[in-house]
Amino acid sequence: MKKTYLALATLVLPAVSLADVTLYGEMHGGYEYNKTYSSTLPLDADGKPVGGSGVNDWKSRIGFKGSEDLGNGLKAIWQVESSVFVDGSKNGSLGSRDTFVGLAGEGWGTLRLGRLSNYANDSMELIDPGFYSDQSVGGLAYLTRLDDRVNNAIRYDSPDWNGFRFAVLYGADERRTKRSGSTTNNQTWNVGLSYERDGFFGKYNYERWGDADKLAATKDWHRVEAGYQANDLYLVASYQQIQGYGFGSYYSGVAGTVVQVAALRDLVNNGDLTPAEAADVGKLKLKTHEVALTAGYRFGALTPYLSYAKGFDARLSGKNVNKSGYDQVVVALDYALSKRTELYSSYGRVKWKNSRLGSERSFGLGMVHRF
Repeated sequence: MKKTYLALATLVLPAVSLADVTLYGEMHGGYEYNKTYSSTLPLDADGKPVGGSGVNDWKSRIGFKGSEDLGNGLKAIWQVESSVFVDGSKNGSLGSRDTFVGLAGEGWGTLRLGRLSNYANDSMELIDPGFYSDQSVGGLAYLTRLDDRVNNAIRYDSPDWNGFRFAVLYGADERRTKRSGSTTNNQTWNVGLSYERDGFFGKYNYERWGDADKLAATKDWHRVEAGYQANDLYLVASYQQIQGYGFGSYYSGVAGTVVQVAALRDLVNNGDLTPAEAADVGKLKLKTHEVALTAGYRFGALTPYLSYAKGFDARLSGKNVNKSGYDQVVVALDYALSKRTELYSSYGRVKWKNSRLGSERSFGLGMVHRF
């Protein structure tokens, strides 16, 4: 009889221990036509993009999370979230998205440790509400290129104080290397502020990286988003400034590389840079500015919206980098089939000011389901 009770307890205990575990996720995917500067898409003989179409994943994910009540308004929290790819293009790895353990308390906020989003990645991006793949310009991926996750991070989020909140994140650099005669320390500091009341909101993100001058990387980043989201109206404006050394803070990928090479040649030919400065461009400071506006309105189950983003010419060591900016337009339509399922379509176009670059275009049509 005792053995029977023991066997039943063995079966019941795991179920009890998992009682507070929640399985959740989002599956995004669709057909896309892309003619963009993606590393997986070809270029023609002139170095301009060649169009291609296929079924792509739009950043699907699956996660497990849970909590334990510790008493006195305190609870332990945890989460493991992973990327999945509905198109089979990649194998997702466990914990590739926000994954953490922490504490949350009534009246004092939330403290987490692990792989964590910076403030812009999980609390902003209202300027870019759509769904698209890494190959696509059907969303404002150039503007949101620094929205990311930080390894080896600790983050505190405040409670809500009459609409005001703040967050602070620190990321340790555990891969320090020798460079320029000293050991680098590319630690990360990130601060986020927000205020929301009666549909109006304002959000601010600041992030700073250490030793960027030794790493030819991004040094500091500011972004502001403000707007109104209520009564079926969606209106958001954004301003962003990024500074770094070399072209570390400039647009990534093939398009960024083409602009960088052309910019250095033009600056040397114009006498703005010496050949020696161009050869050691990682020590020169680069600054970029961008603005964006997104507007939408819900008509029952339909929500059309329009986004416009503009990247101004960058400045390298105080000199204007001519024709290094861009203009982007995104037109999108969302149709809600239910509270958890929607159909989504978008068209995006990026026009680079540099004549060596062709325009980028994307069209997508797909489905989103949350569980």
